[in-house]
Amino acid sequence: MSVARLLPAWLHAIADYAVGGSLIALALIIGGSSAAVATGVVVGLTVLAVSMLTKYPLGVVKVLPFTVHSAGDYLAAALLLGAPFALNFNHSDTGLTALYIVAGIAVTAVSLITNYQYSEAAPAVVIPVQVATRADRPLRAKRAS
Repeated sequence: MSVARLLPAWLHAIADYAVGGSLIALALIIGGSSAAVATGVVVGLTVLAVSMLTKYPLGVVKVLPFTVHSAGDYLAAALLLGAPFALNFNHSDTGLTALYIVAGIAVTAVSLITNYQYSEAAPAVVIPVQVATRADRPLRAKRAS
């Protein structure tokens, strides 16, 4: 579901890979409790996997419709926003908590402005059609009745 269809699929795809990779890298670089780091790694890997499986410009094994992918975007945002509180690391791992909250808001914002109606156009198939004209028909003699 988009509020405005401003962001094209190719730019959304770039954002997906950037978010997935950044979540993994930053969680490992910043460090913290196992729950805090695992959140970034698991959500990041999931974002990357879903992106690779999506039927959009940077999809690798294009099996998921982009509209289904949109549900994954909102789920990822919800996980990022809720994990620090649900897994109780919001007070001990403030750096990763802030990162996940900002990332969750960003993923939500990008999702709200993405045009999820993308479809890869199939190559046009041209079928030659021969149209018979009057000149192509043999002349018939009229019968007298």
